[in-house]
Amino acid sequence: MQKSFMRKYAAFLALLLISVMAISCDASVQMLTPSVTAPNLYGETQPPAEIETAEGEVPGDADGGAAAAQPEKQLPPDTKVSFLACGDNIIHSNVYEDALTRGGGTEYQFIHMYDDVADLISGVDLAYVNQEGPMGGEKYGYSGYPTFNGPQEMGDALVDLGFNIVNIANNHMLDKWESGFLDTVAYWKTKDVTLIGAYLDKEDYDDIRVVEKNGIKIALLSYTYGTNGMVLSKGSSTVIPLIVEEDIRRQCGIARDKADFVICSIHWGNEDWFKPSAHQLDFKDIMVECGVDVIVGTHPHVLQPIVWEENSEGHKTLVIYSLGNFISTMLYARNMVGGIITFDIVRKDGVITVENPLLHPIVCYYNRSRRGLQVYKMENFPAELAASHGSQKYGAFDINTLKRFVTDTIDSAFLPDYLKS
Repeated sequence: MQKSFMRKYAAFLALLLISVMAISCDASVQMLTPSVTAPNLYGETQPPAEIETAEGEVPGDADGGAAAAQPEKQLPPDTKVSFLACGDNIIHSNVYEDALTRGGGTEYQFIHMYDDVADLISGVDLAYVNQEGPMGGEKYGYSGYPTFNGPQEMGDALVDLGFNIVNIANNHMLDKWESGFLDTVAYWKTKDVTLIGAYLDKEDYDDIRVVEKNGIKIALLSYTYGTNGMVLSKGSSTVIPLIVEEDIRRQCGIARDKADFVICSIHWGNEDWFKPSAHQLDFKDIMVECGVDVIVGTHPHVLQPIVWEENSEGHKTLVIYSLGNFISTMLYARNMVGGIITFDIVRKDGVITVENPLLHPIVCYYNRSRRGLQVYKMENFPAELAASHGSQKYGAFDINTLKRFVTDTIDSAFLPDYLKS
């Protein structure tokens, strides 16, 4: 009986030992099972399993690295270009004779005729002027109306004032025939200016002039309604940039491809008309449709309206129908009032717009002998000089009349405060 008890007790101990060992082994297995968040041998969290692409490849570059992040497209920096434009700079014989007197009879001195407006011209990035008539050199003889040829010293003065864009496409460009025109071009090419309106052949004509300033590329187009019946030499390759719809549309397209901004200089309209003609309105519509940004009009010898226009795509165009005269000795008071337009070409958040357009009215003075020429800002024009102006015998010449030429023509939005009612 005692032996039976001992056998049962031994069996019980054996069973208990087996159970304890089984539990210990199970616990050991659990303790050796790694967690997915357990540190690896490099002390870093182990990454999740790699994800395969649709082709069964792991994303990454050709060398097996991680795919490079695509950089965000950077907008060009915000910037601004200040621009100024003047109307017809006409070298009548009285103008160059007065300049010769100022030079003591031995040289032509023009620059001081512009003293009162010099700060406007020098204070901008780009300054445009329409030089009316050739400056082919002394060999052609100096002459005024109706077939001009002025001293090249006038060009020197314009450059010294700060003009860096010169237009010569106008009805007087061939006054000394093609040879005088080509000598005028040769003169301007010696100066640090962008010359527009002069094209030696068809290829040159479509090589649109582009000025880059402060990171903005500005294309410059130029056209004229005619050349007063003067013609080119037979077989000439020279191109006169006449106002032709096909050319305007083609060149606007070229300009848009080459530049960020397009300005068109155009010699058009009827002399002494304060309102645009039907021809002006028709071609204005074409240029607006083509996306020209600014139209600078010359030729009527008086001021004409300044307006905003918008095409079907919502693109806005600043239209300056006529800036009148810059300097001249024309006979009537209306021809003595012109304008200098200033505006800013602004790029902000990648978009370029025209901002701050402002007309600065000017008065050109000469005395009863048609000498003593001086261009004044209207606000600085001395009232007492009105009584001695040489055009008095051709109608009223007083400060109120001069102001009305401006305020009756130009919207007050484009005028300085002293002329706003």
